[in-house]
Amino acid sequence: MVLERMNKIFAVGFNKTGTTSLHALFESMGFTSYHGKKWRACDDIELLRSYDCFSDGIPKDLAYLDRMFPNSKFILQVRELDTWIFSRLAHIERRKERNIHQEGPLWDNTETSVKYWIRQRNDHHLHVLSYFAERPSDLLVVNFVRDESAATRISGFLGHPGRRERPIEHVNPQKEHPLRHTEMLNQCIAEIGIAESELNYDILCPSLISNEMRDIFPADTSLLERSSEESDSQ
Repeated sequence: MVLERMNKIFAVGFNKTGTTSLHALFESMGFTSYHGKKWRACDDIELLRSYDCFSDGIPKDLAYLDRMFPNSKFILQVRELDTWIFSRLAHIERRKERNIHQEGPLWDNTETSVKYWIRQRNDHHLHVLSYFAERPSDLLVVNFVRDESAATRISGFLGHPGRRERPIEHVNPQKEHPLRHTEMLNQCIAEIGIAESELNYDILCPSLISNEMRDIFPADTSLLERSSEESDSQ
């Protein structure tokens, strides 16, 4: 049976949000999937034409991808702020131990980097949500790490209905984190002015956005699910 495919599938959330597992899910559904950095610049047309799905980092120009590949589907994969930060810090420290070249000055295990990531995450998530505000059927926001039904929801979103098992690759949300990472993160949010409770939110830090934006966009996927259930019951 040949399944009808939309133009492209772009996972436009950050790395360390279960992207390796997402890549495995795409391949299990029969899609050709690219998991890596080269697609992010949005300038390698041959690469973009060669695969169905793309993941592992955020694109430089979301609107360009949308124009270049109309009728595509977009997935914003998210993760709780604290475990996302901890995962990034651990990844960087492992690379440093192996003397692997870092991606840039803000891809480092410093307070400057962590504060930049927090603001960048908020800005990017807000941009994606705003961009698709009038086209909700083209965007799925999902916490692949926390939501046990994520694989089923993603497959349904992509036109492949039916229950699917969630592949989990290189993800351990229950892993204990070094005290130095916890202390660094707490120091960073104190300096930025973020409430400790917002560390558990997987979409936005309300402290970093206006009251108007808080009323429009949810801080956590649990609020999206609640809103959907309320709509279904009406």
